[in-house]
Amino acid sequence: MPLFPQESVTNGSTMPDASQRMAWTREGGTRKIVLGFLGLMLLWYGYDKVQDHFLLQKSWKPLQRDSNGLTVVGTLDVRGSYDRNMFRIIQANKEYRVELTDFGWRSIFDPRNGPLFSDEAGNAIKHARDLDDLTGNAMLEPYLESGVSRLMGRSDWLTKVSKDKVILVEEPGKPELKRAGTLESLIKKYSGGAEGQTDTSEKSEGGSGTTHEVEHGLMIPPDTAASVCPVVLTGREFNEVSVEEHAATLAGGKTWTLHLGLTPEGRSRYYQWSHDHVNENLVFVLNHELLAAGRVTETLDVNEVQIGPLHDEDAVKKLVAYVSHHRP
Repeated sequence: MPLFPQESVTNGSTMPDASQRMAWTREGGTRKIVLGFLGLMLLWYGYDKVQDHFLLQKSWKPLQRDSNGLTVVGTLDVRGSYDRNMFRIIQANKEYRVELTDFGWRSIFDPRNGPLFSDEAGNAIKHARDLDDLTGNAMLEPYLESGVSRLMGRSDWLTKVSKDKVILVEEPGKPELKRAGTLESLIKKYSGGAEGQTDTSEKSEGGSGTTHEVEHGLMIPPDTAASVCPVVLTGREFNEVSVEEHAATLAGGKTWTLHLGLTPEGRSRYYQWSHDHVNENLVFVLNHELLAAGRVTETLDVNEVQIGPLHDEDAVKKLVAYVSHHRP
C-alpha cells in the first residue's frame, strides 16, 4: 500500500492531488497578503480619521493681530465667486494688495442696514480718505469688520458700527494712538465732499498715500486688512523656515517657494481653517507690509505651509529673517 495514495474516495468525493493542494496554498497565501494589506489600509484610514477628529475638535482662542510682527489672515475670497466676494487679492509688479470690491462696498453701505450705512456715510469716508487717509481708513475699519463678521455668520455684525464708536488713528511705526473723534462726528465733518470722488493730489501732509484708488476696487492698507480679517496664524505658530529657489524662465525672473514649519498648535489651527476655507487666500502681513499671499487649495493636515511662487526676493528675505529670529 502506497504511503501517499494518489486519491481516495470519501462519500463519493475525490481528494485533491498534490498540485491542487499547492495551488490552494499559494492562493491562500495571496489572500492573506491582500487581506493584511486591506487591514493595514483600514487601520491607517481609521487613524487618519481619529487624527482629523482631534485636530478639528481642539478649541483654540481666537488669535489677535500682531501689530509689530507677523500676522496671517484669511480674506474669505472663494475662487469662482469673484462677483460675490468682499475682498480681492491683486498681484502687480511683484507686490500684493488687498482690495474691497464693488460688491463688498455695496453690501456694506446699504441703507437697509441702518442710517450709518447710507450712501452719504460711505461718501464721507471716501472724502476723508482723500484728505487724510489715516483717518479715512480708521473710519472705514469698523464697517469692514462688520462686513467680515456677517460673512463669518456672526449675529452681532451690525453692532460693530455705532455713532458713538471712537475712531483711533494709528500711524505706522508709532505705538501711540490718536483719538480722531466719534464715528458720527467724523461723518458729519467729512460730509459734503465730492460724493466720494478721489483726488490723490489733496492728501494731507503726513498721509501714508496707501489708499490710492485703482480700477479694480478700493485699496485696503495691510494694517487694516490684518485688523479686520480673521487671523489664522501669527509668527508664534511657525517654528522653522527654508527657501527653495527656482531658476529664471523666459516668462520671468527667478521665483522662490517659502517653507514655513508649523508648531503643533499651528498645525491644528491651519487644519481647522483649511477644512472650512478651501480656495480662499491667506495674506501675510509683516510689520505693516503685505509681503505674500497664497490660496488654500485643499484641506491640509501638514507640518508646514508652503507659499509660492513668490517674485519679490526682498519680501522673501524679510519673512525668512523674521521667522528665523522669532522661533518659539
